[in-house]
Amino acid sequence: MATERMIQQATQFIDKCVDLNFVSAHDAEKLRESIGEEGHVVAQDALQRGLMTPADIEIVQSLLRPLEVVPGYEILDFVGRGGMGVVYRARQLNLERIVALKTVLVSSVGDSNTAARFELEAKALARLQHPNIVQALDFGKHEGRFYFAMEFISGPSCEQLVASGFGLPKSQVWQIVRQVASGLLHASRQGLIHRDIKPANLILMPAPEGAVAATVNNGIVKITDFGLAMFTDHAQQDNRLTTADKIIGSPAFMSPEQFSGGELDFRADMYSLGATAWNLIFGEIPFKGASIGALYKQKQNPSEIAQNLPTSLTDSQWRLLMGLLDPDRARRPPSYEMLIDAIDQLDVGEITSQTAEFSLGSIVANVPAISEEPTVERDRETEEQTNPAHLPTTVYPKPENIEFAAGTNKSGFEVGIAEGQASERLPTVSEKTRRERNRRVLFGSLILLLLLSVFGGIKWLRTPTRGPRELRRVISNEPLYDGKSLAGWGIDGSMAGAWNTVEAPDSSEAIACTVDRGALTRRLPSAEFFRVSLFVWVEDGGGVVDIDFASDFVQPGEIRGTLRIDSSEAILGTKNGDFDKVSVFNREPLPPGFSQRYHVMYIERQKTDWYVFLEQDLIGTIPISQLPKGGAIRVVVHGSEPDDESGAARGSDTVPRVFFSDFQLSKLAEEISADKPEL
Repeated sequence: MATERMIQQATQFIDKCVDLNFVSAHDAEKLRESIGEEGHVVAQDALQRGLMTPADIEIVQSLLRPLEVVPGYEILDFVGRGGMGVVYRARQLNLERIVALKTVLVSSVGDSNTAARFELEAKALARLQHPNIVQALDFGKHEGRFYFAMEFISGPSCEQLVASGFGLPKSQVWQIVRQVASGLLHASRQGLIHRDIKPANLILMPAPEGAVAATVNNGIVKITDFGLAMFTDHAQQDNRLTTADKIIGSPAFMSPEQFSGGELDFRADMYSLGATAWNLIFGEIPFKGASIGALYKQKQNPSEIAQNLPTSLTDSQWRLLMGLLDPDRARRPPSYEMLIDAIDQLDVGEITSQTAEFSLGSIVANVPAISEEPTVERDRETEEQTNPAHLPTTVYPKPENIEFAAGTNKSGFEVGIAEGQASERLPTVSEKTRRERNRRVLFGSLILLLLLSVFGGIKWLRTPTRGPRELRRVISNEPLYDGKSLAGWGIDGSMAGAWNTVEAPDSSEAIACTVDRGALTRRLPSAEFFRVSLFVWVEDGGGVVDIDFASDFVQPGEIRGTLRIDSSEAILGTKNGDFDKVSVFNREPLPPGFSQRYHVMYIERQKTDWYVFLEQDLIGTIPISQLPKGGAIRVVVHGSEPDDESGAARGSDTVPRVFFSDFQLSKLAEEISADKPEL
């Protein structure tokens, strides 16, 4: 029989879970129903229902006993977590000061690599004393759990500053980059490579009283999270503190050489700083490949990402940015000192260079870039509205084609040139290249006309099945999956089967069904027109997978739209239940090697039609009038082939073969015409 104290503790546990958004209010009520039953443990119940992970439970329990986790510290709030640790805002009792207290999750203590990396991070920070690096204060171990205390920075991260999809003022961006370069210079002199420079690991704090406003008018930048730091002195560290099949770093920001796992030097951080600068300037990450292989390929040709940018750069800024992103590290700045000098000499004005040749794609000033925009044919009216003929377009030369005049070093990186000379040094595409490109365009146009003449008659006889796709501009982005837990999922008791966060084949965290078949719902934030994007990996034997939309999934038998992935084809249609047959609107074959990586899916609610894409290919459309106006998305797994060896060890559980990740909702609006200012 549960005592009054046990009931009170269970109630406090559930209340804290709701406060942290680890479970929804509806799921919390389900957990409360069993309070008081003999032998019932609320945390175990949450685990079995798939509502929480062991890490979630550990965080909640730590917050409920704030003086018992680490001696001498009182835990106040939960700040965040990474792959191996969790960060709290805490009070150091003997000095009565607020600190950031990082601890290793108990569930990770058994991993020797995790413990070694945690200790390495503390040692790395202890060696660094610099105003642009968060300061280490204390380190220890209690009851088998490592912890260390750091300077607490209350300001926003750079990732939060650009979360709206808009870039920051260029003067502020280069000031941030300069401060980070200064901190990394200090780290490199101490024999440290950070290996995970990205906006999320750069925090801004207000400038101290009496600081020179001209140098820190946008705040002080603090570099955090040295959990992946590496000593360049091999006597200090075994640099291979990870398994051979895992990549160290954040793929979108890390240097090409980090993908291979080879020897690194300070220029790896310099590349990541360049990718961070791009993110801060343009409001989007520079590389958005759907797999590690796709990202690596994009990084080999960085100039190809310079299309439809929402803002412009002067020659000197563009040259420096592309120098940092050069795939050949020998062509990046040869030292942080030279990088800082180059930043100090930048022209950070807002005037677009007039020396660059225009040819790639229209750039509309002050329009936020569209993240991972699928390419489809536009109707003529929309095309004329969004691509006025008089708008300029720009070619951005590849870094390897840039020629530097006198004043360059042997690596080709420009040092200390006058801004007045910069426009004369920017190379343009040769006349021969332009003529060759024009010939290719003309030849392609002739082939297109020929194909239209053959097949066009058949196509013109069809009645158009979709309205114009006019809403292309992203005005905000909101993640639907935190990359760590099922927070926000399974609302209204809509989960079928058992779901949890698991490790995907590429070592990332993903959502997966851990039984033979199931379904899981995520209610969407309020938006009239939007795009839902998600990554899906269906391994061989993963069975049939559906992404359902345009329903609340509350009323049994209500019609819904669905994108079904079934063996060799993608099917767009409607159905009335999780595992029902699909009334087919359109079907397309899956690309070769589909089971070998993640693929991105897009589901857009336009004005008159739902648009559904696989990668960049339009699968089809469904008129909005034929579906309810639902506010949720549901993923359904129809069954996978059991893995005999692993399945036997796990009892009735199924080895996951379908993985979902990177869910995001983007609110859409019409593009801004040059002749029609935004109201």
